[in-house]
Amino acid sequence: MRIPSFVIRNQRSIHLATCDDVPRIMVLTGPNGSGKSTLLDGIRRVGGGVGPILYVGPNRSSRRQKVMSRHLFQNRIDMRKLLSEDKLPGYEGIDIPGTSRRRTAWDSDEASSFLKHGLCQIELDRRNAVTKRYDSSGEIQKGTLPDVWMPLKEMTENLLPHLRFSEIDMENRDQVQCLWHVHTKDIVIDIDDLSSGEKAVIQLFFPLVENRIQSLISQTKGEDSKAETEDVCVLMDEPELHLHPVLQDKILDYIRTISIKENVQFILATHSPTLVEGANSEELFLLRPAELVSGDENQLLKIASDDEKLELIRDVFGSTSNITAMRPLLVVEGRKENKDSTRPADSRIYSFLDEKFNRITIVPGGGKSECKKLALSLTEILKEFSPSIKAYALLDRDLEKEDDEDPLLYFLPVSMIENLLVDPEIIWKAIVTVRHKTEFDSQDDLKEALDSILDSLEQEEKSRRVKESIGTQIFRVQDPIEEIDMQLSTFMEKLKEIAAPNELEKLNEMASEEIAIIKENYKRREYFHGKKILSNFYKSFLHSTGMSKEIFVYECAREASKRSSVINFVTELFEKIIEPTKV
Repeated sequence: MRIPSFVIRNQRSIHLATCDDVPRIMVLTGPNGSGKSTLLDGIRRVGGGVGPILYVGPNRSSRRQKVMSRHLFQNRIDMRKLLSEDKLPGYEGIDIPGTSRRRTAWDSDEASSFLKHGLCQIELDRRNAVTKRYDSSGEIQKGTLPDVWMPLKEMTENLLPHLRFSEIDMENRDQVQCLWHVHTKDIVIDIDDLSSGEKAVIQLFFPLVENRIQSLISQTKGEDSKAETEDVCVLMDEPELHLHPVLQDKILDYIRTISIKENVQFILATHSPTLVEGANSEELFLLRPAELVSGDENQLLKIASDDEKLELIRDVFGSTSNITAMRPLLVVEGRKENKDSTRPADSRIYSFLDEKFNRITIVPGGGKSECKKLALSLTEILKEFSPSIKAYALLDRDLEKEDDEDPLLYFLPVSMIENLLVDPEIIWKAIVTVRHKTEFDSQDDLKEALDSILDSLEQEEKSRRVKESIGTQIFRVQDPIEEIDMQLSTFMEKLKEIAAPNELEKLNEMASEEIAIIKENYKRREYFHGKKILSNFYKSFLHSTGMSKEIFVYECAREASKRSSVINFVTELFEKIIEPTKV
């Protein structure tokens, strides 16, 4: 391994980051400011070992270049060597504005601007090799010349199947072009005209096949040559830039293949959820901010000791990114976001209520009991990463009932988050852009419409309370399974007792009394089903206006954020349970 281990101390935001056994592929993740770029820069300068360390920084530039034939006769551009240097060389014909040619994480890296000239030089070398071969033997038999460009073609075929290298067109000596077929054989464009993502892939991985191309050029001359097999380490900072998530996933697979095939070690620093979720337990590392670890504790740690534990973490947290953000977690009641749905997810409403919610990670946890269990599980796992980060559950105050106290639990001041939005003034302001398309001439008209919705939901609210009192009854088969009939019979008897006519009558009476008290205290907006109220209001009065339901809810949340009651609720919430205690 090119870099078997490293110890980085006292560099910018890193006081200590060490790894005794660096894997062939290391995927570094962590929150902004934790020091991932600093860590790569430190590893790059550790020194020792044999073989180059290639560095690809996060601030990559790729300028259009006019290639003239006369410029190609300078020193050969070796992209692998170029990426191992701290500073770019001067090169006639390559236009890089400014005086700084440094290659660090904090400067604009122009190394990619050399690629087009380098590719054109290869074509010049290929032609010279063919000439030398012919001059030495007097003939070249058909099929005896290797395809010098095959490594580049294979790379793009694997990662960009819609793209195919065509040729280096040197017919115009003042405008040499590197041509590619895109999508169809009839379309040929210069490399400068490829998309940012297409160029990014070629620029990232061409240096790793460059030695094979040079070997094929030697073979073209008739020389016996093999590609270099020296140990190489590639440091890539944010390799996901400009790339579609599907392509990011393909890149990780390609990296695994080429790491063995080309004897290359990769250390990647990334924020990409796709790359993080695709990494296995051997590859995935977390760099924690210095303020979240104590003393001389190593900021760098492997997220999980094995794939089974990593899958457990992903299952509990919903995604690896929810833990690698290293922010307090707030479990809220409600469904997880469905990418194919236009329904507003509960967790997204919070960010419209107050920007403070953007400082934490919100995890939808399902029902109340599920949220409680999830908060406990998350808190236990978080202890392994930082004692100062905790998980809390923010629960709906269902049916205006008080819940037992728990330091990990906090409750909304209303039945559910949407109830903070159920207010005539809030809704009136939220629909200002489509108000002229509604039947409302005033806020009082809207209030009457909202009251009619509340009236229509009274029976449903009664049923909701009865169902909540009965709860969810689950049957699980116990050992010995031979007694399953007896177990099922016992379970059915219990159900019959719970749903006995006299018991149901009591529950109905209790629910009716609760509804009456809520109405008497003018609390229907606070304690009826908030989601249902907004949904029914939208269907009845806003569906034909062109405003989507999602936008309607978020506009209501934006207006509700101005209310002093909401501001006080958020302030109290963050003061009591969300603000982390620094180590």
